[in-house]
This record gives sequence, C-alpha cells and structure tokens, in this order.
Amino acid sequence: MSVSSRVISFILLFMLATGAQAQRVRGLMVYHYSGQTFVAWQSAGSSVKQYTVYRSRSPLRTALALRQAEQRISVKPGTATNRRLSDVLQRPAYFRLPGPSGTLDFTREYVVVTSGESGKWFYAVTATGEKGEFREVRPGKNATASAVREYTTIPSPVHQGRFPHMGRSIDVFVHWVTDHDIPGYPAMSNIASQPFNFALQKNGKADKHPLIVRMHGRGDNFLNHSNSVDNPQEYVLALDDELPGTLSSTFWFGYDRGLDINRRGGLQSAPGEGVVDYTMRRVQWTIDWALRRLPIDSTRVFLSGISMGGSGVAFSLFGLGSRIAAALATIPRLDYASFDSLETPQGKSAHRVFQALWGSVDRNPRMFDGRAVYDMLNFGSRMRSVDLRNFPPLRVISGRADSVVGWKQALGSMRSADAAGAGVEFFWDDRGHDAHGEHPWTPQKNLVDFARYRGNRSWPAFSRVSTNPDPTLVSPGSWNAAVTWYEPVIDEADRWSVGLKRAALEMQDSLSVASGTLTTDVTPRRLQRFLVTRGMWFAWSLTIGKDEIASGKVRAVRDGELTVPDLPVPKLPSRLEIRSVPGPVFDR
Repeated sequence: MSVSSRVISFILLFMLATGAQAQRVRGLMVYHYSGQTFVAWQSAGSSVKQYTVYRSRSPLRTALALRQAEQRISVKPGTATNRRLSDVLQRPAYFRLPGPSGTLDFTREYVVVTSGESGKWFYAVTATGEKGEFREVRPGKNATASAVREYTTIPSPVHQGRFPHMGRSIDVFVHWVTDHDIPGYPAMSNIASQPFNFALQKNGKADKHPLIVRMHGRGDNFLNHSNSVDNPQEYVLALDDELPGTLSSTFWFGYDRGLDINRRGGLQSAPGEGVVDYTMRRVQWTIDWALRRLPIDSTRVFLSGISMGGSGVAFSLFGLGSRIAAALATIPRLDYASFDSLETPQGKSAHRVFQALWGSVDRNPRMFDGRAVYDMLNFGSRMRSVDLRNFPPLRVISGRADSVVGWKQALGSMRSADAAGAGVEFFWDDRGHDAHGEHPWTPQKNLVDFARYRGNRSWPAFSRVSTNPDPTLVSPGSWNAAVTWYEPVIDEADRWSVGLKRAALEMQDSLSVASGTLTTDVTPRRLQRFLVTRGMWFAWSLTIGKDEIASGKVRAVRDGELTVPDLPVPKLPSRLEIRSVPGPVFDR
C-alpha cells in the first residue's frame, strides 16, 4: 500500500471512529504558559459545526454549570491548521503549542485564552452539530478535573519551527492576540485567540544586532520579505498583515471593531461601531517583544516596506517614535481618502476594501477613541498635528506613473512634511507601481545609507531645500536629498554641531550633485542633551575650516525645536554650530 493510500485509509478510519462518538469531545489538555492558557482537545468528528470553550472560577461538572460559566469562546472546526503558513508554503502546516500538546495535526483543535487576571480557572469544551450542542460534562475527558492556575504577564510568541522558503531556512513564530486590553498586551483583534505569524531571520554572531523590520505589500506575505541583504550581522523581523476572510488585510492599520473578519463573500461597508488600530498596536508590540527578548541593539532598529507595507511604515512612525533609527517607504499610499479613478484605475478594488474596513470617506468615520479615521490615514495631516521632535529620518520613493496608489495623492503630504521641517526625503521617477525594476532612483532603496542613524542620537532634518524642483513638472526629482551631513554630531547642553555638504546622489546610471546656489532649513531632531526652550535665542555659525562664512541668530518657537532658515550650503564641506545665547526667556 502506498503512503498516500495509508493516509486516506487512516482518515476514513478516523472519521468512522469519531462518527460513533458524534459531538463528544475528549482528550482535553489545558495548561498555562507565559500569561496565556492553551486549551487543546481531540476533534469530535466531521459533523461538528462549532466548539464552545467554557471558563469558570467554579468546577464545571454539569450542564447547569456550563450555563453559569463566566466566559464562553466559540470556534469553528479546523483550528489546528495554520492556514496562512500553509498557503505560503503550499503544503499543510499545523500550529505548534507550548507544553505537552506540541505540534497539532488534523485530529486536534485548540483555543488560546489570554489571562486578564491571576487565579484558578476550570475549563470545559463542548461540540455543536446538526442536532445542537452536546452538553454532557465529563471531568478528565472534556472538562478539567482540577483548576488551572493562571497568572498575568506579557505573553510570548511561540516558535513554530524552521521552514525552508526560497532557498533559506526561516524561523517562524506565532503569537495569539486577544480582543480585550490587559496590561502590556492591548487588544490586537476583535476576536479572541486569533493567531498571527511572523518570521525571524538571524544573521551573524555579534553580541548586539541591528534589526530591520519589514512590512509586505498587499497580496504578498511575510516569508517573502524575511531575507537580509544589507548587513551580515542584521536580524530581520518580517511581519504579516493577514485576515482570514474576504478582506485579506488591514493595510497595516486596523478595522471596525464590529466587523466579521472571518466572513467570506462580497464586501460590505464597515458597521460603524468604531475603528480600532489593531494592526498598528500589533506592529508596536512585536517590535517591543524583539527588543525585550532578542540580542538587538535598541538604537539600530529600521523599518522598510513596499506598497501597502510602505504605507504601513510611514504611518507606524507616528507611534513608534524614537524606537526607530530610520525608515524607508517605497511606492506607498500617503492619503487613503484621495481617489482619482482616472489616475488609479488599478486602485479601485482597494478603495472598496477601505470602505469595508473603516467606512466611507463621506461619512467621516471615527475611531473608537473619537479621532477621524481618514485624518489618521493622511500623512500630511498627521505631519501638521503631531510632535515631530523624535520623528525619525524617512525616505519615500514614488512613481509618477503609479496607477495603483497614484502620484497626486502624495503631493499634499510632501508639502506638509516640508512645511513642518520633518526632514522627509522624497524621491520620484516615472515608474509605475514597481518596487523591484530598474529605475533612476532604484539605488536609493539601499539601506546601507541608514546605518549611521541611531535611535538615541540627534540628526539634522533638511527642509525647504532651494533646489527642490516642482514635482508636477520635473522627473526624476527629489526633495530635501541634495544636502547631507557627516560626523561628528555634537549634542551638548549648550552646543549642537554637525558637518554639512552637498550630497552625491546615486542614480541608476550616474551621480546627481546640486550645482549653483544652495540653501536649506536645518532643524536638529531627536535632541539628547542640547537644551531648547521656547523663547530662547540661539546663535549659529557656518564655517569652512577656521573661516566663518555665515552666521546669525534664531529663536525657538517651541520647546525642543528650533530651525535655522535659509542656511547656505557651500560646495566645500562645512560645519554648522548652534549655541545658546545667555539671557532671560520671554513670551512663554
């Protein structure tokens, strides 16, 4: 008998055996691990429509006790299959649970309960079929004979193993989220026990490693972005944005908390119960987990994403702050409310998904905390409304012929970021929605340039660079990239200094260096020691060697932020120094 024949025979025998015990759950195993309780049991047969997990402080020994249980979690059959990983690998993959259950198979089911408080709990599991719920309770079979002791702590992802993918061996982890906030573990879904995969690629043997966090595009997956090419010592954390139903992804943001994310079929509008940024919370939590548990240099964490992932990078920066040293967003959508059907014929389907996730733009849907969703998903609007003192360096690469996210939608964000002195670098050329082809600015995808940035070190944000061209008329072009800086950056209580020079920008076939007169605004960002108080005056000077070529005074308009406007950038390397001017502070 062949292997496939033996497998089919075993499945038939299993179905016949379980048919005799229709809807009767057995083989219950319950154990607690790192703030979560794992409940696993044997499948009750192919006729089961749903399982119900009961949780109670009191023993569960009768049907009446089930009715009085404090908590119920219902799940469909087939929980053991890691559907996302199976789809990516194109072969069956099953979840691995910590403890005695180990790796599951098609004969097992499970639920993960995230503890909200310490104490002892009893569990029972029942099955519901065509004739209703089979509510018989048998301690030691489908109910715990004794209580399970649980405790509150920040949960840990569970290592699923190493999987071959595209010629590499990748570590895959799963962490199970919950639908309610607990300390250190906010709600990251509107359903309990939802699993999320992520990949971790470890490189090198340094004591501390830089970390690149990668966010995939729509229709792609985490394993395809788990490779490292820039640094032999780099760890790669590849995150996943996947929903089980029709919607498929959240665009790295979140969704209406009343949404049925398991629903299959046509798209419907969001129910309007309030949008929660579930996915952004999960991104932040996973990065924090990596910083806590892995040998990561916390000052060298970088973000990178393409298309939907590029949008995720841009918007995640507002919450991640100084955790991120620098970031790259390639062909991102920066304004989710903007839609031009003529410019973006390939983007129509995405806008239907936006409406299903969050609601229509015309309705001005709100997040659960009252903020307007499409304001939160407008990069330019966020630039105008947030504190940018710890905002990291960001490079954005876009295409003027992009028929998916469009080109016009990026222009408002470019202008707002520049007016705010954020120091965002924008590059554009005549590419379409293409991140992998050979285009004039393809070399700017190289993250090696970002290695000099640190999350705990100041950097100069350049804005209003005089050579910035009109993006509606010139291509290829760039904003705020014609000037660069060099070490040392001096960040002391009464002095801040940095080297400046004209950048030699690498293009596909040449180098681009600005000629003629060049000026820029310079805003020191992420200050560590240099004290800036609103109303204070500061003296600045620009020198080449020992020769001063320009100087002036500037006043801080807000705490922690000052800008030297219209600073000349000579052809030779120079140094900018800013010193506080002693004296009283007025106009507080």
